[in-house]
Amino acid sequence: MVYKWLNKLRSSLFPSRCRLCLAPGHDDLELCLACRADLPWLITYCRRCALPLPAHTDSRLCTTCLAKPPTLDACHALFSYQPPVDQWIQALKFNRDLTVARLLGELLVAQPFVSGPPTASLLPVPLHPGRLRRRGYNQALEIARPLLRRGWQISPCGCRRTKHTEAQSALPAGLRQRNMKGAFAVPSNLEGQTVLLIDDVMTTGATLNELARTLKAAGAERVDAWVIARALKRPLG
Repeated sequence: MVYKWLNKLRSSLFPSRCRLCLAPGHDDLELCLACRADLPWLITYCRRCALPLPAHTDSRLCTTCLAKPPTLDACHALFSYQPPVDQWIQALKFNRDLTVARLLGELLVAQPFVSGPPTASLLPVPLHPGRLRRRGYNQALEIARPLLRRGWQISPCGCRRTKHTEAQSALPAGLRQRNMKGAFAVPSNLEGQTVLLIDDVMTTGATLNELARTLKAAGAERVDAWVIARALKRPLG
């Protein structure tokens, strides 16, 4: 109740403006309806790796995931990693623009796959303590805050990042899986639990799948992921 009251007060004193065209924002977000519709939404994509599928396919999985399923049981992505979403995520991670996290988090909770009561515990992908100290916040946790305000709970599993990995963006695709090997530790017994990972960008899937592998080794029955953007590594068709 306090949050809703403060939010209404802020909205009345400082009406939102679209961060793209400066028109009045819609639903108290920094985005108008026209610009929201023009974002690089992912419409038809593989439900295991979130890469695009041909527009008129009846399949829910790509040929790669059919042949060799990833550790993740499912993945939903809102956007392809293209302008302006890629620029917003860069601003969030490296320019401390936390207003982006609220915008992206609210767009996430508005998606049909988020509807209904929470059925899993959330795990924003952990940062290594050294990187967290330098950045000052975990962008995945900031994106997850609108979910927390709607009743979702953070997993109490105590998952932590134990390996100070080189930034994935600095590595070629072939080395990213090796870079993430053994990067996480889970001290809790997750027997039979479902865990939902939250992250900003999925590139090759190495980070999310390594985290899913670690959680399943600790007993998790299912690990899904919701990400804001998916980098596209192969063309449609």
